[in-house]
Amino acid sequence: MRIGIEMAIQFARIEFLSRSTGGDSCRKAAYNARTIVKNKQTGIRYNFSRKKDNVYHTVLIPDYVKQEFKNIQTLMNEVERTAKDPNSQLLKDIVIALPDEKELNLEHRIELTHRIVDAMEWVQNGLGVQIDIHKPQIGDKNWHAHILLTMRRFRKDGTGLGDRAVDLNPKIITVNGKKVVIKDSKMIHEIAKEETNAYFAELGLPYRVDETSEVPGKHIGPRRIRNLINEVLNENELRKEAHLKIINDADVITDSITHYKSIFTKEDVEKAVKDIPDPTAREQLVQKVLSSNRILELYHDDGESSKYFTTIEVRNEETRIIRIANKINDQVYYNNIYNLKSDIEGLANVSEEQKQALRHILLSTSGVRVLRGRAGTGKSYVLAKAHKLATNRGQKVIGLAPTHKAVSELRSKGYTEVYTVKGFLYNRKKIFMQDSLIVVDEAGMVGTKAYAELFRVVRNNNCQLILAGDEKQLASIERGGMFEILSNIFGSHVLVNIRRQSENWSREAAMEFAESNILSGITLLRQNNCVRFDNTLQDSMSKLIYNWSLSKFKPHEKLVITVRNKDVDILNSSIRSLLKANGTLQGTEYRRSILEKERTKTTVFSKVFSKVENWFKSIINDINDRSHVNEEYYHFTVKPEQEAKVEKVQQENSIKQYPFKDISTPLFMQIKEQRQYDYDVTILSAEGKTISSFQEAGIDSRMVYSSNVNNLKYYQPFQGEKILIAANNDKQNKEYVSTINEAVKVLTSKGAITSIVIHSEGEDFNDMLKNKGAVAVKELMIPEIMKLINTQNVKTESEQVVKTDIAQKIGLRR
Repeated sequence: MRIGIEMAIQFARIEFLSRSTGGDSCRKAAYNARTIVKNKQTGIRYNFSRKKDNVYHTVLIPDYVKQEFKNIQTLMNEVERTAKDPNSQLLKDIVIALPDEKELNLEHRIELTHRIVDAMEWVQNGLGVQIDIHKPQIGDKNWHAHILLTMRRFRKDGTGLGDRAVDLNPKIITVNGKKVVIKDSKMIHEIAKEETNAYFAELGLPYRVDETSEVPGKHIGPRRIRNLINEVLNENELRKEAHLKIINDADVITDSITHYKSIFTKEDVEKAVKDIPDPTAREQLVQKVLSSNRILELYHDDGESSKYFTTIEVRNEETRIIRIANKINDQVYYNNIYNLKSDIEGLANVSEEQKQALRHILLSTSGVRVLRGRAGTGKSYVLAKAHKLATNRGQKVIGLAPTHKAVSELRSKGYTEVYTVKGFLYNRKKIFMQDSLIVVDEAGMVGTKAYAELFRVVRNNNCQLILAGDEKQLASIERGGMFEILSNIFGSHVLVNIRRQSENWSREAAMEFAESNILSGITLLRQNNCVRFDNTLQDSMSKLIYNWSLSKFKPHEKLVITVRNKDVDILNSSIRSLLKANGTLQGTEYRRSILEKERTKTTVFSKVFSKVENWFKSIINDINDRSHVNEEYYHFTVKPEQEAKVEKVQQENSIKQYPFKDISTPLFMQIKEQRQYDYDVTILSAEGKTISSFQEAGIDSRMVYSSNVNNLKYYQPFQGEKILIAANNDKQNKEYVSTINEAVKVLTSKGAITSIVIHSEGEDFNDMLKNKGAVAVKELMIPEIMKLINTQNVKTESEQVVKTDIAQKIGLRR
């Protein structure tokens, strides 16, 4: 692994779950989901609900399939039912390591997992997919996603699984009389790597997946194997290792920079060694890198230094690419040029500029044709027309793109044979491409190494090449820049007229910005009243707030963006005052002053009482204020000078005073940390001691309680929030039962998925903990929690509300 830039580990494994080796779909699904599944064929009930590391679970199925198959109990029993052979392969079992970088949260890992699954196109091919994300054990960094794929496609009527998807299985070839499997795990590796790197780039993170980690054996495996991976992932250990290698070998720094850049500056080198604490050692290393015989300094035509550098290896690689490109450029063999010319002239709804582009890429006497254009100039439209014209004349056309999103765009434009660049190169021996026309969209995002391999394949198969892109849009993740070089060498047709904007001036402004003429673009915006200037920042802010108040949109539909935090505070405070003045915000406002470094900060309420017990971590905030998620919110004791009671925070977002000294209690007290819980369920109770019992028993979940059972219905859930109400077993109190049932209905109407759990008759949860211990509490709570976790968010009353009637659970007659 190259050291000098932070890397993310890569690991992927794929296996077949087979009945002949004792495999059971229901057991595997239950294990991955950490839940309970019963195999109806054998009558065996598998229970893995005691494991706590599952933080995300979902099932993906095609749109035409009945929603009941999103329940793994139904899906996996269908797998078992349709696999009748004793040697049947039941599922594909895939494990993908997820990045552990500290900037990522669970939502990021969920999004990345779904991007990988979407890129593999399993659901689009009619398969069912179960996804489970497991968090690391304490001390580990082993974030990973478990994916189970059905071996059979769903039938078109959506009522069950049908034929085996044999076309999606690994290919088997015969070599020297022996059958050899061409594994598709390599492709999963590559797609996971590609999607992860693209997602890192989209988030603006410096990490990249570099080398593939091939770890034998099971993914969980012996702890010592996991520790080897974790050592590489550990940021501090990585930096220590990097320091040692950097000090001993300047080539490591050079390799780490040129892995992502063709040319670099002295500042890039300084940035790469910034973690070395000794400034003298840093400067010596920078000079050692720049004075290496591998380094080439670049000069302008007039002999002046450009202050840029490259390496001999990079220069040689680019030279080889250009040499192969020149040979491709001589490969021209069209027999239908005159027919194609006539076809282009006869096109309707095509501008003259677009016809010129089509002539360049279809009638050119060069084997390498380049089409350039800024976003919105119609490159995709031209490529769609080119595909239709060429295929109508019998030309085989293959579409390529660097990302799966771009591949989908090509497919939507009519391309029938499309691949990612890496997928095309990986499967090149299986693809018939002799004498084809290869169209590469978003060619500016293709890296130098990919170009080198692509050009060799194109030349060996006597293909012609169309490169389309914009060198000023997203660049390649790895070392790139070849698209612009090839454009300069072989020439290009440039689409100039931007078509996405309806107004002439907006098209002109877009073009100015695309050409980096920022001042000209801003001038056009100003002339058309789209940007305004004032003499002072204060005047600008005042007019901005005034115009904000005149906007026809509602407050939550309007957004003010600024660069500096202190400007955010000023604008928020000013808008707040405006909303109070016009009556939008009402009620008494309470503030707290904090003396810090001889200046006073006045903030909207976050803490007002002295703490007694560090029970809860959360923050009470007004909807119009910025939240700092890790601030503490305690169970309070009132002092004489602090007589107040926090009430109806969820409902009113305000603070009310009461003239008595008491332990103040908000409408809802909640534990809400900025972390992931073992169970993605909110436990709601009307008793604080119930919540304390669950905590003491070791149930790790969001927990919220109120001082009054009547307040439960006022809880404000997020859409799809899974809520388990911990209720008393009080069959004699019909009013209590009615209140609980009403809370369930109200919470359900607000978009929650709600269930009820009750304790044994004659004791509360606290008594259960004292008398029977934590195990008894868990045995009651965990199955109810897992049922909620496995309940899909389908907006029908019967499926969105789980066990909503408490009367049925405690035997109360109506």
